[in-house]
Amino acid sequence: MSQPHPANRPGPSVRLAWEHTHREALPALILLHKARQRQMSGQMEHLSALGQSPVGREVVFLPFFYDDDVRNRYLGQADYQNCWLVNMAWEQMHFACGRGYLLPDGEFARETVLHCAWGERFEELLIDHGIPKERIRITGHPRFDIYKHTQLLQSRTELAEPYGLDPDKDWVLVPYNFNMAYISAELRQSLQARGYNLSDEFIAGFAKARDAFTEMVRNLADEFPQTQFILRVHPAGYEAESIYQGESRTRENLFVIADYDIANWVRQAALTIVWNSTTSMECIVAGKPVVAYEPFPFSEVFDFDVNRIIPNLTKVSDIADVLRSLPAPGLSYDMDRFQCWYRHQDGKTADRLLDIVDEARLDPERYAVTRPIVEDPRLRAGNRLYSSVSKWPWGKTLLRTGFGVDRPPRHAPPPTAPLERAVTELSARPLLDYLR
Repeated sequence: MSQPHPANRPGPSVRLAWEHTHREALPALILLHKARQRQMSGQMEHLSALGQSPVGREVVFLPFFYDDDVRNRYLGQADYQNCWLVNMAWEQMHFACGRGYLLPDGEFARETVLHCAWGERFEELLIDHGIPKERIRITGHPRFDIYKHTQLLQSRTELAEPYGLDPDKDWVLVPYNFNMAYISAELRQSLQARGYNLSDEFIAGFAKARDAFTEMVRNLADEFPQTQFILRVHPAGYEAESIYQGESRTRENLFVIADYDIANWVRQAALTIVWNSTTSMECIVAGKPVVAYEPFPFSEVFDFDVNRIIPNLTKVSDIADVLRSLPAPGLSYDMDRFQCWYRHQDGKTADRLLDIVDEARLDPERYAVTRPIVEDPRLRAGNRLYSSVSKWPWGKTLLRTGFGVDRPPRHAPPPTAPLERAVTELSARPLLDYLR
């Protein structure tokens, strides 16, 4: 009897692990929708809930893979033998001082995991860090796909009503991402133990920039009373919306909003003003004006390409000039440098990720996990975080309670019926309450 052609073999299922709902949910819906079109089954669950044993072969897309701590903490809860593990590396453009932590380390990262790169620049960094080229796939940025599938985003009127925004006025989006200004001493020590070079100067820069940004937003809100300013607090991290909530009470045209995927706000903004945020790269893809405000040197000092790609302004008066020039501010971007980091902006990153699943169907043994991931399912003395932190006074208690090493936190999955509708219809509306 003849054997079925490899292309007709049943494919492995897709498992998407997410960390922060706002960042990863919409790209996940696109990927699962396209997986259905290729007759692939798939599911979506939180990274810390990867305790369920895979059913048959799977390609497991992880939001990140840093080192053996990730392996032990998240992947030691199930038997992933015969599965492919794919690092989507959401933190690809980064400050140089973070490379020791963000670039994947260890034998497991080099010999078991596949790694995605958005473009050639990150591929180069991975290779220089010891990741074999054959284990790297240049896929593009998953979030860029959103701007080719705008049916996933809410309309201007839908966004305006709950927050008292005027849909007929210009909105200026100001993303806040000053997490490091609020980092605890314990978390800082743990990240340093895992290779993140968090100097006092680096952390102080975040606090200084936060204060300068807040003053900038206040001044612009006063100077442009007919423009509405949306101070968008990063929904993932230590920087809580409540910290800035009082700002919206100081001026009628200043709003503090952390709800929903930022792509909704990018699409509706007349201008986006960032400090050091990769949201600015999404603005370029969306065809929306964006500038950086950097009142003191930081991106050059710590080697961050975002503010080399977009106009980097140092005075509030410069920002005001851009606002006065809207809707056609005549901004230019360094697209050669942009292309180094982001090869693709065609809306087909999900297709390239699913090509990896096709690889697994055609040659299932090539990159499959061949043995149990960890002998001890929770803690190993060779783990950089565990071996460092466990030596501190109360260190083991901190690992168990603060970092969930013994008992990873559980996160409720999306409700099944609305998720099914969202994937089938390629619409976020069935899941709006969950995604908020």
